Amino acid sequence: MQWLRGFFYVAKMNSITLATTEMYRNQPTISHQIKSLENEFNTTLFYRSGGKMELTPEGEVFLEKAISIFEIIKEMREEVSEDRLQSKGDIKIVTSHAVIDYFLPKYIIAFKERYPGVHFEIEGGGSNLILERVASSEVDFGIACLDRIPEKIAHFDLFETHLKLISPKGNLFKLGKQPTLKQISESPFIFFPHSSTITSLILKAFSEKNLSLNVTMTLNNFEIVKRYVSLGLGVSILDDYTIEDKDRASLNFYSLEPFFEKRKYVLLLRKRKYLSPPAKAFLKTIKPEIVS
Repeated sequence: MQWLRGFFYVAKMNSITLATTEMYRNQPTISHQIKSLENEFNTTLFYRSGGKMELTPEGEVFLEKAISIFEIIKEMREEVSEDRLQSKGDIKIVTSHAVIDYFLPKYIIAFKERYPGVHFEIEGGGSNLILERVASSEVDFGIACLDRIPEKIAHFDLFETHLKLISPKGNLFKLGKQPTLKQISESPFIFFPHSSTITSLILKAFSEKNLSLNVTMTLNNFEIVKRYVSLGLGVSILDDYTIEDKDRASLNFYSLEPFFEKRKYVLLLRKRKYLSPPAKAFLKTIKPEIVS
């Protein structure tokens, strides 16, 4: 198992040096683990070049099998544990910062009332990070809005959202009752980083009309975006599930349904993923039909 752990972290980090910080082992030890595996299976698992460790095709297959073994070990540990109750344990989730801020809280509050001893570990990030964590089985599940989902990952519809334009009270930027894309393009625009799934969708819609956004600021948090819009620094576009009643005092909202389709958020699970009792219980809280 230590050989497999060494292999996994080197594959994850593409570096033995970086893997040492994850495993608290020195480089010779991890190098020995990798070499031992290669000798045992009579194969080459990595291309080695300038300190970089890139998986060979055989290494790619080996990684999938190693992750499956880790899942089996988790299941075995749960099966033989004297305490298999749902009242204890960890739940690891990866998703966007917006989902953490606006979608998850009500479910976590309800769940913690029943299972106060369960510990949540929630990581926020872009789509690439979410897919990486789910595919490597480092988390129980992820939540994201994605154009494409890899074959190794199962997905379940969770909720849908529409995009809305937000602007400061007072109509500082001469927007009509139903703003056009051209009017929006002429206003100062507060955008999200390119790692955000919402960014490519917005850029595509404007590009198709031969329009360019007048981006004056880039921010990576919906609450901060709403704050800066309310201060009169620009307009922005965000998912309607992030709009709360308190926002209506300082912001105007406009439907963009004529220009954008619904966005579908899905729950992501690595196929054949072992789910601990706490993780299963929490998924039932979010959407009961996901877990049989």
